[in-house]
Amino acid sequence: MNIEYRRMLTEDIPSCAIELMKAFKESPWNENWTYEQAYKRIDELMSSRVSRGYVAYDTEASIVIAMLCGRIMTYLDFKEIWVDEFSVHPDYQRMNIGSNLLTYVREELGKESEKVFGIALTTERGKPSVLFYEKNGIHVEEDVIFMSGRIEV
Repeated sequence: MNIEYRRMLTEDIPSCAIELMKAFKESPWNENWTYEQAYKRIDELMSSRVSRGYVAYDTEASIVIAMLCGRIMTYLDFKEIWVDEFSVHPDYQRMNIGSNLLTYVREELGKESEKVFGIALTTERGKPSVLFYEKNGIHVEEDVIFMSGRIEV
């Protein structure tokens, strides 16, 4: 297996959609994305001038095996990446591919003309992703809460 870590290209979106479908179909997420839904989600996330996408690409299988979609956002006098999607194909999990992709993203963002200082994301409490992120230096902010509501029409 030969893995290439790089910026996401527009032509990667179909492979990213398949990877997202497979990653989130598995436990503990158990989400049933259609290809159209997954493609639309990634395409929307990557449509802004502040969007950044990164992939781990298996050059032998010619598929995306992990992806990170995020946005570079300014807050006061610094920038941070808000991660909207991060996933690893189930056949490639527990092989350090996700950790290596995060390392690559950190290195690449450190090279930007306006340095990116932080990573922010949401995930579900109690899921394995929490331990993964903590292992990779991303911690729970105890003084922050996530809130959501419905838009009734």
